[in-house]
Amino acid sequence: MLLPIAGKPLILHTVERAREASLVDEVIVATDDERIRDVVLSAGFRAVITSPEHQSGSDRIAEVARDLPQGSIIVNVQGDEPIISAETIDRAVREMTGAPGGSDRFGREADLPPRRRSVDKPPIERGEDFAGGPDIVTAWEPIRSKQGELLNGNVVKVVFGDDGYALYFSRSPMPFPREAALKYGGDPGRAIDEEPELLSGFRKHVGLYVYRREYLLEFTKLTPTRLEKIEMLEQLRALENGAKIKMVEAASRSIGVDTQEDLERVRDLIEAEIDIRPVTKEDLPKVAAVHVESWQRSFAGIAPEEFLQSMSVEKRLNAYSGRGCGEYYGMLVAEHPDAGIVGFGDFGTPVLPVEFDAQIFSFYFLPEFQRKGLGQRLFRRCMERIARDGHRSLCLDSLEVSPYRAFYEKMGGKIVGRDGHKLADEDFETVIYGWEDIGKGS
Repeated sequence: MLLPIAGKPLILHTVERAREASLVDEVIVATDDERIRDVVLSAGFRAVITSPEHQSGSDRIAEVARDLPQGSIIVNVQGDEPIISAETIDRAVREMTGAPGGSDRFGREADLPPRRRSVDKPPIERGEDFAGGPDIVTAWEPIRSKQGELLNGNVVKVVFGDDGYALYFSRSPMPFPREAALKYGGDPGRAIDEEPELLSGFRKHVGLYVYRREYLLEFTKLTPTRLEKIEMLEQLRALENGAKIKMVEAASRSIGVDTQEDLERVRDLIEAEIDIRPVTKEDLPKVAAVHVESWQRSFAGIAPEEFLQSMSVEKRLNAYSGRGCGEYYGMLVAEHPDAGIVGFGDFGTPVLPVEFDAQIFSFYFLPEFQRKGLGQRLFRRCMERIARDGHRSLCLDSLEVSPYRAFYEKMGGKIVGRDGHKLADEDFETVIYGWEDIGKGS
């Protein structure tokens, strides 16, 4: 919560996003850490110290809610969601209150499904003004990547019915794409690789809950349930006790900061408005187009015109496919909110005549996005990813006449060898740069 992003602690970014919501009257940070309390208070916001004995965020929020007026609507935004959209918060509040402008993606059904409940516990009672409505409102957004989201246990998945009410939450991928998996030997991962459009059937849960005060206080008195303990997801306690949890679609993408990689990605988004993330199969045609356009614009007058004109998206896609068959391979893309993918870097097992653990094969940005510090961010993220994959050293080669050699030197690369490339019918000398210990950073 106190790690810096754009010069201020992460928690303050979350507070500021919450304050931007038009339907929120007051933002209170509930914490058991005096350091967090002091940072929040010094920034002019409100913070309350709560018991260190709480086992969940809802328990902590409930302690503060007891002192709030009866009938209050409580919005629980997890503190590690520094880019959550204010409009997402407003959508969830509207769905709970029935205020104008509420979500109509699924509509309000007159005949709601029967409330599920534990056989040995009565359902939590709700007031007459709340009869027929949801007990909890929370949010979802589409899952966009297999490795970074679908198979990531830190990313919670949700399935819900046509009426928009949640059926289950899990850290595992769900629902299972049975028919597609059968086409590929029962392997759902391979099915998604071959048919990336299958990702559109999965939903990511966003760290946001809206309750009425009275429901929240009753909910937190319930004993944690078996499924909650298995998945470590407190919303399962609500489902097991018959709660109706309404899902609304998030207005924009959010990232919960659970890992160092999450933190780096959020820093890039907040500080530079660029999303540096793992590539998906759907990205590859745009990546190939960036590669071709970068070469044709940046190396005009340097590389033979015949070579530049012979480049194509199809040839680049074949090259990525071939590299992906190697023992080790990865790619990160840089995505701009308006322009889409504007840069990328791919890396893997070295093919250069030097002894290094990994090699960057391609590293390109569209010319209009160069010299903005974005290349440095992407290059560092590539190095960090390679280091996390267990590799200590890195190399790459560059045309000796390339205008970008100064960039690699700025990033700490040292000349460790020379080689050559043939472009069309012309021979070009290349310079090999190396980084002996990428664990030390650039």
